[in-house]
Amino acid sequence: MMLAAFAVIVGMYCTNQDMGGQPDVPRGDGVYRPVLARGDGHLMYLMARSTALDGDWRFDNDLARFGDPWRARVTATGRKGVPNPIGPALVWTPLIWIAEAGAVVANALGADIALHGYTLWHQRFVFLSSALFACAAVLLGARLARRLLGGAWAPAYAGVAVLLGSSLTYYATYMPSYSHAMDALACAAFLFYWAVTLGRSDARRWIALGLLLGLAMLVRVQELAMGVVIALEVATETVRRRGRWREAARWWLGGAATVAVTLVVFAPQLAEWYVVFGKATGLPQGARFTRLDAPMIGEVLFAPRNGWFSTTPIAYAAVIGLATLPGRARLVAAGLCAAVVIQVYLNSTVFDWWAGAAFGQRRMCNVTLPLVVGLASLLWRCGRLARRLPVAARHAIALAVLGPMVAWNLMRVGELRGGVAAPDAMAPSCCDRVPRPLRGVFARIYGAIGDPFELPASAWFAWRHGVPLDRWDRTVGNYPLVPPLDALQDDQLWAQRGAWRIASGGIEPYLVTGWSRAVTADRPLRWTTAPAATVLVPNLMPEGQRMTLWLAPAGAQRATVRWNGEVVADVELAGWTAVRFDLPGIAVHTNELTVEATPAPYAPPGPRPDGPVGVAVGDLEVGLLRP
Repeated sequence: MMLAAFAVIVGMYCTNQDMGGQPDVPRGDGVYRPVLARGDGHLMYLMARSTALDGDWRFDNDLARFGDPWRARVTATGRKGVPNPIGPALVWTPLIWIAEAGAVVANALGADIALHGYTLWHQRFVFLSSALFACAAVLLGARLARRLLGGAWAPAYAGVAVLLGSSLTYYATYMPSYSHAMDALACAAFLFYWAVTLGRSDARRWIALGLLLGLAMLVRVQELAMGVVIALEVATETVRRRGRWREAARWWLGGAATVAVTLVVFAPQLAEWYVVFGKATGLPQGARFTRLDAPMIGEVLFAPRNGWFSTTPIAYAAVIGLATLPGRARLVAAGLCAAVVIQVYLNSTVFDWWAGAAFGQRRMCNVTLPLVVGLASLLWRCGRLARRLPVAARHAIALAVLGPMVAWNLMRVGELRGGVAAPDAMAPSCCDRVPRPLRGVFARIYGAIGDPFELPASAWFAWRHGVPLDRWDRTVGNYPLVPPLDALQDDQLWAQRGAWRIASGGIEPYLVTGWSRAVTADRPLRWTTAPAATVLVPNLMPEGQRMTLWLAPAGAQRATVRWNGEVVADVELAGWTAVRFDLPGIAVHTNELTVEATPAPYAPPGPRPDGPVGVAVGDLEVGLLRP
């Protein structure tokens, strides 16, 4: 069964024909024409090409020759900088050498393969590694699950389900130029070795752990946080050896040795940053790319915009399953849980927590091994509870539960075949993509509880704002102000502006109570139709903001404006008035803007309201406050 799943992944990869819709046009004329590498994958492949064929980290000629779709900035060193990590380029470099040598041989036999490295011949060979990396990561997870649980079927079902039912499927097949499959294997290898050598304190183990963790960091810098499992083990062994400080010190020295080896292995990344950006520390994306004090954990897990659990239900079940590991694996369970928790937190602090144009929460591919182990444990527990059922019945139940989730994932992945871009916008779950015969059933469930895989976040949101359960699925993920990524690097951030179109159509899911329909008089507007009219205003930026709300008198001449219940303005109105208020401590997530005005009969110029109105409300304009 595992081999069949591997064959599916490799087959999907091999049959994906991308070529940017221009398969016969030669590459290398300065135009961005994808082959298999797209987006960030295009940039990472150019880093690998420069390393392998040019022998340098000067990417100007690569971008000029094969396309610079995002107009990379010139750094302090006078060269164009690519902010992606160097690890994938180092892994792909020997593969490019092999592909280049194969192209030379093929050309001697009559082929006509360009030797600049940006061809289907090269990329098809190099990116096959992504399909193989994904299979290997899942295989390590299944082997660890079998070691912890015994038996073969639960680990096999879990491995197949995660491989074919998560974001990993897409990044191993139709978007193989991204490094997420490589990242999945790097982290899986580290966690697997840590778990199977648990309890050892010899130098060989600490060195091996440092090597594996350093390699994972080269693929993605934040994988340093995977070292939490070592910290947990050292702390546990220290507690066990209270009073025996010499033995405890051995564990602390071992942990320190792992950190030292990790930093040595990570040195190529520091060197590349220094050569390209002029300094060996600091994120190339900018200091504001991550906001450690403003995590958006609920969004990362449950949002309709690439939420991890909402778009990958198998991950939801697998994380629950980590709590069901048997007592003999208590420390492994704690370590894997800690690894998952810290990765969720770190990804929730990234500026674009939804991971841009992504298939699901792509940055969580690094916890593939914990998912396989957790799902296997959940299946193992369920199998023990159902042990009186015939074997065939237990298999049928497993297939009935996991099959639809895998099929749903494969269907969504199939829609992105051939270079179709992954979605970047919020996508409510019901019900356009549900098979037509099932839409009625799904619509009734959705109307009652919203998307069940968004609970409990949707329930808390509904209780807090007094809205139906499905409102979370229809609102979370849009923001009035989303600066471009390059604005995070300098003072351009403070010039960014946005608007929340209260007066326009399409904002209805964010209206809580007390609003008329959208109308147009001298400008688009809504009237308040109750003493208090509340609209939800989501916020992405933790920096202070200046709000400008446009109000005009209708039935009332005075209005009070509240932000999350606090009065921020109390104004007399004469014609359209710009009501400005500063919020130096604005919270991320969703806020409430309330306009209080007593409705009365009055018809301002333009369409006549249906009944008594308070004030006319235009759009809310948003800007950042310079600190």
